[in-house]
Amino acid sequence: MKKTIFIFLILFGLTAVGCSKNELSSGVFSSEKPMVSALADGPTVAAFDVGINDPNIKYFGRWDFSNPAQYLSYWGGAYIKVNFTGTTVKIKVGNTSNFYAKIDGGAWISFIGASGTINLTPTSLLAGTHSLIVAQGKDYDYVFNFRGLVLDTGAATSAPSVSTDIVEYIGDSITAGYTDAQANVSDYAWVVSESLNAEHTQIAYPGIALVNGYGVNSTKIGMDVQYFKSQSLAYPSSPNWDFTTYTPKIVVINLGQNDNSTGVPDATFQNSYLNFLANIRTKFASAEIFALRPFSGVKAASVQAAVNLRIAAGDNAVHYINTANWLQPHPSVDFNDGVHPSVAGHTKAAGLLKPYIAPYLSSGSSFLVNNADAVTGWTSGNALSINGTDKKEGSASLQSVGSGTLEFQRSFTAINPNVTVANGSIDFWYYVSDVTKFSASNQIEIGSGGTSDVNEYSWDIGPLTNGWNHITKTFATAVTTGGTPNLSAINWFRIYHAKTAGITTRIDALRILH
Repeated sequence: MKKTIFIFLILFGLTAVGCSKNELSSGVFSSEKPMVSALADGPTVAAFDVGINDPNIKYFGRWDFSNPAQYLSYWGGAYIKVNFTGTTVKIKVGNTSNFYAKIDGGAWISFIGASGTINLTPTSLLAGTHSLIVAQGKDYDYVFNFRGLVLDTGAATSAPSVSTDIVEYIGDSITAGYTDAQANVSDYAWVVSESLNAEHTQIAYPGIALVNGYGVNSTKIGMDVQYFKSQSLAYPSSPNWDFTTYTPKIVVINLGQNDNSTGVPDATFQNSYLNFLANIRTKFASAEIFALRPFSGVKAASVQAAVNLRIAAGDNAVHYINTANWLQPHPSVDFNDGVHPSVAGHTKAAGLLKPYIAPYLSSGSSFLVNNADAVTGWTSGNALSINGTDKKEGSASLQSVGSGTLEFQRSFTAINPNVTVANGSIDFWYYVSDVTKFSASNQIEIGSGGTSDVNEYSWDIGPLTNGWNHITKTFATAVTTGGTPNLSAINWFRIYHAKTAGITTRIDALRILH
């Protein structure tokens, strides 16, 4: 069995219209930074080789370790981490591609179209211990052929700081950073993971659709097939990936853009997405899976419907994230071409995604506001009761039956969930028997004023489907009414929704996440 390391990536869309480069282009973006010479000379220093099997070199991505002379990865965003002493470091690679290096947490340095022995320190460092990350990221040509490092004589490697959390992103050109000068290392998947101190991988490829037989690429192989392979779409005969290597904490999916642009019917897409979620679950039994609404909004209803069908089937670790209004439509600073986010757009999306996934990492936390297992303390404009059969957590859910607008309201002793606006979110389960009987007027409210419209955060409840919906709203996206709430003294919660006829709604497991 090949030894491998894997981290998951969210993939987003590449449309046929939105791409200006040929599918197999090996050229340099006109927007890329000037090439840094792969062989730039620093001071002459005696050196020694560090082998690829050095235990202090840590590998992230889908790597093939079968060849003792070179380790290979075929998906963009694969990277290595290591610490070293001395004043210089070079990397040996066996292919020509784009590489990005970061030393001591500084800015990424681009090495475009580089090969051979690449000098990563044309200006020598100060003597001491240094950290190094090297990542690959060239559109379509994502091969990272790693053959070792070269350090000063007398220098040594040491183990880098490595997170036990892995986030895997599945996507297309958007998740691969297409059209941005530093590609994978500047896109939202990389940026949000680094901000959370989590390891990561991007299983993403430009032009790929979810559904097999569609997509912008000539192979027409879908992510529903290629995701389960060791190599990218450029290798249609790739061997299967070994999913027993490790289990990611979180999987993020961002697919649908290329299905839309190549005419995949909504019903076909929804069914494929549902099966894709089920197949991922068979590989990662305990991972939290997040399905993003594509940033452009295409196929959004189908993505959400597939998620809700998985939830209805009993998978409570699947979440739909509504990305509406995260990025402003083109032309704006958020996009390069109407489809692919700019660096600024990726940074914005990363900041908005962060509160959703942060609570599920080792550093995250969850504060239970109310378990909805008793009617005591709750008020409503409808008949309230406890449902001990249809619940998501605990012993019961809280049920409202009727046509009244006020569904669930509660004031309580002030609590301090230890969150901030930047990292906090409200999270709960919400059941609806018939969404067609809802009118437009609705609100989720939480605050510290003890009543409505006083020191209150609020949100529209968002698109819903019949059955259970998993609702997560970040404080950063809330509307503030009647003054800024004190997040260390929350004491008020309400849901209201106007109706045209009587229906049943339920709430369960009201939490604040960090």
